[in-house]
Amino acid sequence: EAARFDELVPERLEVPTGSRIRIAYPAPDDPDARPVVAVKLQECFGWAETPRLVDGRVPVLFHLLSPVGHPLAVTDDLNSFWSGPYAQVRAEMRGRYPKHPWPEDPWATAPTRHTKNRSAR
Repeated sequence: EAARFDELVPERLEVPTGSRIRIAYPAPDDPDARPVVAVKLQECFGWAETPRLVDGRVPVLFHLLSPVGHPLAVTDDLNSFWSGPYAQVRAEMRGRYPKHPWPEDPWATAPTRHTKNRSAR
């Protein structure tokens, strides 16, 4: 089991952009808490399957962040987030952060960690 420790509970999770985001693990005395990954929302476009750790037993809880790192949504079901609440987040944020992509269809948009101008280069 010690040899598989890094596989079961990795230090970082690779998101669709290739960024490796640190996983925040809960205190061992809180059995209901889950590992958390705080990542910018745009880096997760099109990601349908929520990653699971510990041989698929523990889903990762995502804190999806604005371009400046403020929390926008918390979910452990990326598929339902893109199909539902994302539309409201998009409506509220695209005026506040116009330089960043807020596509109507996040399924068909490539994930990015850059602004629209930088991504177009």
